[in-house]
Amino acid sequence: MLLWVPSVQGKLPGEPCRFVNRQDELGILEKAYQRRPGLLVVYGRRRIGKSRLIAEWLSRKKKSVYYVAHLTSHTDNLRGLASRASRQLGDPIIESVTYDNLGSLLTMIHRSGGEIVVIDEYTYWARASPRVLSELQEFVDHTLPSTNMLVVISGSLLGVMERNVLGGGAPLYARATSVLRLKELSYPHLKEFLPLLSPEDRVRVYALVGGIPYYLCQLHGTTTIREAVERLITSPGSMLREEKDLILREELRDPHAYNAILSALAEGYVRPAAIADVTGLDPSHVRKYLHTLEYIHIVERVTPLFKRKGWYKISDPVIRTWFTLVKPVIELLDLGKRSEALDEILQKIDVYTSKIWEQIVSNHLLKLHAGKGYLQYGPLLHKGEEIDIALLDPGEKKAVVAEAKWSNITRGEAEKLRRKTEARAQRLLPSDYTVEKVYIAVRSLVDEVELPDWILTPAVIESL
Repeated sequence: MLLWVPSVQGKLPGEPCRFVNRQDELGILEKAYQRRPGLLVVYGRRRIGKSRLIAEWLSRKKKSVYYVAHLTSHTDNLRGLASRASRQLGDPIIESVTYDNLGSLLTMIHRSGGEIVVIDEYTYWARASPRVLSELQEFVDHTLPSTNMLVVISGSLLGVMERNVLGGGAPLYARATSVLRLKELSYPHLKEFLPLLSPEDRVRVYALVGGIPYYLCQLHGTTTIREAVERLITSPGSMLREEKDLILREELRDPHAYNAILSALAEGYVRPAAIADVTGLDPSHVRKYLHTLEYIHIVERVTPLFKRKGWYKISDPVIRTWFTLVKPVIELLDLGKRSEALDEILQKIDVYTSKIWEQIVSNHLLKLHAGKGYLQYGPLLHKGEEIDIALLDPGEKKAVVAEAKWSNITRGEAEKLRRKTEARAQRLLPSDYTVEKVYIAVRSLVDEVELPDWILTPAVIESL
């Protein structure tokens, strides 16, 4: 679980959030410390909270060294790490020595009593000086086992981390004793960040930026979705205008083709052949580019249950929002027509939110039915008929299905939709499956105060 909420006193919108809770992740870090020696890898996308998590954990540790690596020379990073270690361990000898490789510096830190060494943004160091990968490998293989140290490397460049640290054939492949990939938090936690918004507006914010703490902290104090969109997109200097380019430039050497593919995905061209047609790119290259984007967790492949062929979608919330909502209004923003741009986004936001509402409902049902045998999930699709969300128990041959509609409906309309969904599910499922339960997920049930347990709304999901 990941929870950050803004500090209550003296904090203005946009200031850093106070760390509140991330017990599962803190537990992983602590177990790695108790089992040292070892190598712990922490990674995740920009703004996900890696550094903040590590800082919270280190605040309870005395014999620790924390260094943020830079996209600079190997010598500069060695000098920077030595300087930090010297100050944090109170040993001036560490800084007085000249080091020609990372292993010798880590050995000196161990001799000076260091139990934890954290190299944050290690991927920047590795990109600038690939030799640091083999130097760390050498230390981990030959020196670390005879110490009581925990070496922690953290990084935001997912491609570098997956390829050069975790991937098969990489210098550090299979050498990490613990690996922690930080993911965004789920929708229910947004009420801790944005208590002044309605549950429905929190769903819209989740559609815009997902559960990424840094972006949510920028919205502290907002009371309407209009104000949230202004802060994120249409105000001068708003962060989502430039964030897409920052992410792609960091991860990809030549982002032009990737931009074209992401634009096509946002426009509804979701299969490689269609993307190749609309972009003019070679079909074989499109598949390679999609694989790269999937590798760095910007897109994902969706495969309906009981099918082999699927399609692609943009999975990173900020990238998705930029291509779907920001790109169409860039010209207006460049011309200073911020009010017109804001109105255009707000006109589209509920259509945009409807697909993300399906994702929220799917995540909720997975959590609700965890440990009950439901091992497969996804859409059901056959001959033009579709069920948005299905969870399957292949052992017991039963299914839980849901239809998600981002709209306000009556109880009678919900009952009718429930019957239709159950009948459709029986047609789409194999004959030996039974439908265990049908959920209808809507923005609100307009004529009911007490909701039946098969109705899901934003407020219901937040409360469970």
